[in-house]
Amino acid sequence: MSRTLLIQFAKWPLLGKVKTRLAKKMGERAAYDAHIELTLTVLKNLTSSNATTVELWFDHPSTENPASQMLTERCHELSVLVAYQKGHDLGSRMYHALSHGLKTFENVIIVGSDCPTVDGLYLERAIQALDTNDLVMGPAEDGGYVLIGARKIEPGMLDDIDWGEGTVLRSTIARAEKHDLTYELLEETWDVDEYEDYVRWRAV
Repeated sequence: MSRTLLIQFAKWPLLGKVKTRLAKKMGERAAYDAHIELTLTVLKNLTSSNATTVELWFDHPSTENPASQMLTERCHELSVLVAYQKGHDLGSRMYHALSHGLKTFENVIIVGSDCPTVDGLYLERAIQALDTNDLVMGPAEDGGYVLIGARKIEPGMLDDIDWGEGTVLRSTIARAEKHDLTYELLEETWDVDEYEDYVRWRAV
């Protein structure tokens, strides 16, 4: 069985449908460009890591456009498989991706396209955490997490979580404990949701 699969979750690039919170300050076009820039940055981080297999999973296929074609072509250049998420909410989509990946890999780690702080070193720590734990999570400052990884999962472990709220990490930990899954938390970092996050990222 192969060691680790890294899955990047991304929204299909549609003007006016991505980075809507950034768009309130930057405008739709700038937010759209930021979404593409972030997606490419995270893809570079993942493919530059020690993991041998990376996949990019879009939320759903939609009308092809120059950005989606460019992202797909970039994935082809990097030998990254393009796939599509399945499920009615983020929890079910992540559970499906984890369970699908664990059929072939020892570990599966999901990273969002708004998480450019997840670099090679952070990913290596996540992989190491899965040597001795069922789950690993990278806490985000807003109460969510920048990654979730698993070597073992249980049905229902990501059900009924208020995604987008500040209780996501706490709720996921509670579900893990309910299902007797061991877990490790990495050091806290941040993702790019708000305009201030984007400014912070660009200043790094």
